[in-house]
This record gives sequence, C-alpha cells and structure tokens, in this order.
Amino acid sequence: MPIISPLIPYHFFRAAWAFRYLRGDGLRRYQDARARRIIAFARARSPFYREHWHGLDERDWRDFPTIDKAAMMANFDTFNTQSITQDEAFAVALRAERERDFAPTISKGGGNITVGLSSGTSGHRGAFLVSPPETAAWAGTVLQRVLHTLPRRGYRVAFFLRSNSNLYERVGGRVRFRYFDLMTQITEQIAALNDYAPNLIVAPPSLLTALADAASRGNLRARPEKIVSVAETLEAHDKTVLETAFGVAVGQIYQCTEGFLAATCPHGRLHVNEDLVALQYEPLPGSATMPPSAKQVSPVVTDLWRRTQPIIRYRLGDILTLANAPCPCESDFQVIESVGGRCDDLCYFPDVATGEPRRFYPDTVRRMVLLADSAKQVSPVIADYAAIQTAPGNLSVHLAVTGNADFAAVETAVRVSIAQVLAQYHCRAERIEVIEGLPPTAPGAKRRRIINRGERPPEERAI
Repeated sequence: MPIISPLIPYHFFRAAWAFRYLRGDGLRRYQDARARRIIAFARARSPFYREHWHGLDERDWRDFPTIDKAAMMANFDTFNTQSITQDEAFAVALRAERERDFAPTISKGGGNITVGLSSGTSGHRGAFLVSPPETAAWAGTVLQRVLHTLPRRGYRVAFFLRSNSNLYERVGGRVRFRYFDLMTQITEQIAALNDYAPNLIVAPPSLLTALADAASRGNLRARPEKIVSVAETLEAHDKTVLETAFGVAVGQIYQCTEGFLAATCPHGRLHVNEDLVALQYEPLPGSATMPPSAKQVSPVVTDLWRRTQPIIRYRLGDILTLANAPCPCESDFQVIESVGGRCDDLCYFPDVATGEPRRFYPDTVRRMVLLADSAKQVSPVIADYAAIQTAPGNLSVHLAVTGNADFAAVETAVRVSIAQVLAQYHCRAERIEVIEGLPPTAPGAKRRRIINRGERPPEERAI
C-alpha cells in the first residue's frame, strides 16, 4: 500500500500557485532565495561542493563553475550530502535491477534514501539519490503539472518505466499510481492495461506507439483520457500517430535524473518548471543548418529543492528550442518549443568548398528523412527510422517501412532528400547507406533516432 505523505497535497497546491502567480522579478527573487538556501546546505554537507566553490560568494551562484554527469559520478561519495558511497548505491540499485524488486532503500541521515539507475540518452550510467521529502515533493508536483486539477473520483495512472522506484510509489487516495515494467512482453502489458483501465498512461514514445498499434488492431481496449510522453524525445510524427490512435491530446514530461524540468500545460505547451529548477541557457554555436527564427540552446540546470544529491549549475547537454511568444495559459514560465536531442548527437558533413566539417543539428538530420516521406515520390510509408553517424560525412539510415512499401523507391527518395538538404547548406556526403530494418537495441533502452558514434572534429570537442 503506498505511503501517503501530507507533503504530497502541499506540493500539489504549491505547484498550482507557483505556475499561476510566479512571474518576472518575483520569480527571479524566488529562484535566488531557493538557490542560495540549497547552496548553503550543500556547502555544509557536501565536501565536493565545498571545495568546488572555495572562495566564491553564493550571491553570484549563477556564475559558479559548471559540473556534468562525469564530475558527479567521479566524485559521487563526496558529492551527495548523506555520505552514501557509490558502491553502496550501485549495490542496492543493481540488485533491484536483477531481481526486479525496487523496494529496498539505503537508511542514512534518519531517512530511507531511494536509489535509482539511469543510463540516460548519453549512454553513461549514473545513479540518483532521493529522500522521502523529495519524493513527496516530486509526487505532488508531477500530479499537478500532469492533471492540473484534482480528480473528483478515483483516477488510475499507468506509469511505464525500465525500472521502478520508490519515487513512483508514493501516491494514494484518489489517485492510484501503478508501475508497468518496460521489460515485460508487450502482450502482457496490453492484457494488464485492459484489466487496469487507466485514465492516464505515462510512457516513452516508443512504447506508446506500440500501444497505438495495438489499439488500432483492437487488442488494446483500454481508452485513457490522457496520454503523456516521457523519457524520450517526442517527435511531431509520433505525436500525430498517438493522437489519431487514441483520440486524445498527448502531453509531455521533460524529466531526467537531474530534475523534473518541464511539463505540458492545459494548452499543450511545454513549460519549464521554473519553481523547481532554474535553467540557464547557453546558446549553441552558430550553424548554417539552424533557421534564423530558431533559438536553440543547451540548458544548465540548478535544482531548487534537492538536497540529498544537489544539482547546481549542471550542464545537461540537451538541445532545446525556446519559444518567444507567450502561452495562452498566461503562465510566465518559459515555453520550450521542442526538445531536439543531445549535443552528443550533432552530425558533421564536409563543406563543399573548404572540406571543413560543418555542424548539423538532430532536427536537420531528422528532416532529411521526413522530407523524403512527404515527397511526391513516396507516400508516407516510413514507420520508424534511426540515423547513425560513425565518421564525419558518413550516415547510415535504418528504415522500418509499412508492409506494402516498395523499399527501393523509399531508399531512392531518402537518398534524394539527403542530397538536397546537404546541397542547401553547401555540404557533401562521403558515404550514405540506407538499410531496411532498425538496428537492434537493448530491452528497455531509451530510443535515440539520431546517434553519432564517431569522434567529433577536434574543433568541436569542447561543445
């Protein structure tokens, strides 16, 4: 039976107030006050941060040196504030992964600390630590940002993840929160959903599209009132497929081990949770492949609430496109137009004139494939794809096509589209492969459609 903390309703209503009323100078003052409080706590309890900030004034926290996942994991034992060692954390988390029992915690500092593992979209294994109060804060806030209002009747949430966590088992009362294991066979998941009849399904797009296919075939009878995408990039094509199959709007949660970063408002816009995190935006270096109207940035995250594993000036490595227009919901929280992938997955093609590698962002590589699918040569037949670069100028495009498609015609259209996009930016390819079928992925792994497995050009490695 879930433990119902009184902090959950508190954070539910706090989140509703903050989303509506925090704005302008008041929002900045709020973030400053919360950040300085967290920094003071981290300085007192985390040897890593105490040394990292030696001689710095906490009033200048927005200019503190950044950290990243490599630094956090390399200094795990002194980074967290509960003196939990990396060996302790991984022992609990790996045992939970093997036995599929995610109840065990680490008893430290008078509380039971939840431990979770994340491979992340970058592929680097990490561990996160969360205390009971932080768990309650997450539960109350995520419910408010997803549901927006408290349901008047029993409400059932189906949450699909690679691994469960105590983080997802702290909701009770009107809301039932049930974990579904991504490692389970899809037929078992469908049967369980039909029995559970959830009002809300929260899952990665790769799983949601499989459920949409099952619904179109009549195998999935559950009819949720709401769908929320999490953990992977939600592309426009997938969103359309899901909304057509289920007949409901598809929302989005932008969350990682570094924080609950953003969620969709009632008007369908993705807002940064500026009462939970202070995001600073580093502009990406200019690129000929970026439309002039786009404002693409990479965020630096400061979590304003987490104390067990403080996240302060953490360089995330994602690529965001920020919206400039205000949202009809009238919240002042920043709107994200799209989450486009990771800086790790920039691709490179040589300039025709100079031979120097030029940067292509994931959205541009994605467009190479999708333009082919909408071209006159081919009706929309590309069901899924992955574009993999192993060296600058090389690209392998893996395609899953619909059953009656002529793959040779699809291949030709994709090659033409790639050539046209490269020519538009005065670049060329060294080698292009178009391969039928998707590359194998590990069960439960996050889907990444744009992947760079090669080394970056020397001048790009600082990005």
